[in-house]
Amino acid sequence: MLDRIRRMVDSNLTIGIGAFEDTEKINEVVENIDFCNVKVYDNSSEILSALKKGEIDAIVRGTLPSSEFLKSVKSNFKIEKIYRIGLLGTYNKTYFFFAPLGVDEGENLYEKEKLVIYAMDLLKKFKLEPKISVLSGGRMKDIGRSKIVDKTIIEAETLAKKYEINHSEILIENAVKNSNFILAPDGISGNLIYRTLIHLGGGSSHGALYYPLATEGMVIVDTSRAAPKEEYISSIIFANAIKTTYQNSQ
Repeated sequence: MLDRIRRMVDSNLTIGIGAFEDTEKINEVVENIDFCNVKVYDNSSEILSALKKGEIDAIVRGTLPSSEFLKSVKSNFKIEKIYRIGLLGTYNKTYFFFAPLGVDEGENLYEKEKLVIYAMDLLKKFKLEPKISVLSGGRMKDIGRSKIVDKTIIEAETLAKKYEINHSEILIENAVKNSNFILAPDGISGNLIYRTLIHLGGGSSHGALYYPLATEGMVIVDTSRAAPKEEYISSIIFANAIKTTYQNSQ
């Protein structure tokens, strides 16, 4: 999957990246980019203004503060909720899209359904056949043991039947083998899965795309402020490829 994304990069595009802290690291990243143009911004207002004016084609958040940046995105684009879909890789380079990532995302069936719909849009952009797995808090036979677990199972089954996708129960190890998008039971478990994979399990992160903005061609890719240089580089690739697919579809 990552190779497919890399092949879609347009060298004529300009990507903006935020550098509020660790500016030396961001500057090193920019110096190593030879596949497109990159501009550095030190605050949220300027980089978002540049995107809206068309001075840059996409944004990678870089080291801009998350809370301030999210607030500015919502204000600039008049949206109440942001849905992020990340591109992750395991230690053995198995890549898949994943959500929810934020602790306040995927809180109910409505938000989970939104993420499935956006994931289908994202997979379509890369001409990938949807292989979607929805996780829950237990196996089907665990129904009745916990109201919280029951809710996740019922919601996962609802999504699986409505969209003809796979309910992998709690078996994430099976979902990784057979899926190109995995939906966690909620934002808390999703964030824990992300942190465990990236910080403890030798996995990799390659940015997270903001929806619903991506459906309108406004490409913003989130990154961790503590990310290694490689993640910023691959996030720039991701942002570029997404913008390229949108332009090619017009």
